[in-house]
This record gives sequence, C-alpha cells and structure tokens, in this order.
Amino acid sequence: MIWQLLGTLLLLNLGGILTPGPDLFLVLRLASRSRRHAIAAVLGSHLCLTGWVLLTALGAATLLGRYPWLLGWIQVAGGLWLLFMAQSLVRAGWREFSWRRRHAGVHPDIDVSSQLGSVRAAFAQGFATNLSNPKVILYFSAIMAPILPVGAPWWTVAMIVVAVVMESLVIFSTIALSVSTSTMRRKLLGAGPYIDLAAGAFFSIAGVTLLIVGGSALL
Repeated sequence: MIWQLLGTLLLLNLGGILTPGPDLFLVLRLASRSRRHAIAAVLGSHLCLTGWVLLTALGAATLLGRYPWLLGWIQVAGGLWLLFMAQSLVRAGWREFSWRRRHAGVHPDIDVSSQLGSVRAAFAQGFATNLSNPKVILYFSAIMAPILPVGAPWWTVAMIVVAVVMESLVIFSTIALSVSTSTMRRKLLGAGPYIDLAAGAFFSIAGVTLLIVGGSALL
C-alpha cells in the first residue's frame, strides 16, 4: 500500500516540478552559460527544498495557517529578493545587448565569472530563490496530507521526504546537464541577453505577485 501511495505522490509532485517557476528559470539561465554554475544552483535550491518538505512533514502548514502574518512577512522578503534578482538579470541582459549592438558581428569573449559570479554564489542564488517561496509548504501539504498516514512512523516520513526531493533533484539536474552541453550552449550563445531579459521579466512578475500576496496578508 505504501508503495502505491508513494507512486501517487511522486506523480502529483511531477506536475509541480514541471510547472515553470523561478527555480527553473534560474537553472536554465545559468545552464546556457555554465554547467558548474547550473548544477550549483540546483544543489542550492534542493537543499532549501529539503527543508521545506521536512517542515511540511512536521506540520508547518498548520503553523502558517494559524499565523498568516508569518507567511506574509516571508512572502514580502521573498518578493524583494526576486525583484533584486530581476533587476540584476535585466541589467546584465541589457548591458550585453547594448554591447552587441555597438559591435555588430563580433562575438564577445564570455567571462563566466564576471557574468555569473562564483560557483558558490550560484549555489546561494539557488538556495535563496527556493527560499523566496514559502507557499511550497502549503503545496506539499495539499499533496501529502491525503497520502501520509496519520501517525506514520518516522521511516515512512523519511522515505517520502527523500523520494520527493530526489525526484525533483534528478529532473532539475537532467535539465541542467542537457541545456549545458557544448552544442546547446553554442546554439543559445546568441540568445544570451534575451534569456536574461526574459528571466528578469519573469522574476519581476513573480516578485511583485509575492509582494502583493504577502502585503495583503499583513493588512
């Protein structure tokens, strides 16, 4: 029975993983330039995801439901972080776009460190981007509550947490590895500034949405 329930949970979780979000846009943007940075961001985001899933299994959704202002403050902080990321991406994309317009036909030497920062910074970006969306607790609560047996032993909870995180980690790592191949990076080289601008626009929308939702909870 537990394996059937676990399979159902992983199927439901798959839909959430494949839904475009800030984590996916960040990984795609980094993977188009550097495999190491993309993998670092994946690991950072999934370290945070592990914490979210653990909190969900321990009943954090009940706490957030009882104190909506707590969720509101976390969402406001997350919205501000996403807006900070958005302006950084837009500035980077516009700077590269302007350079290409002034030097038409010349391919710039790509300095990954100057464009993306260190691998450690990419890990931190992945962690902070996932941290910016506390509603993931409510999402996991919605798909886990009907499946997780009441009074389930610790090993059942641990198995579910590991399975959910590993499913997401494998999919995101596969995306990062696929997009960061030499062939794909060459194809995406010309689209670099457009990817930055598109990611910046998405992060702006997500950030403003979080600010509005979080601010409403505080009023």
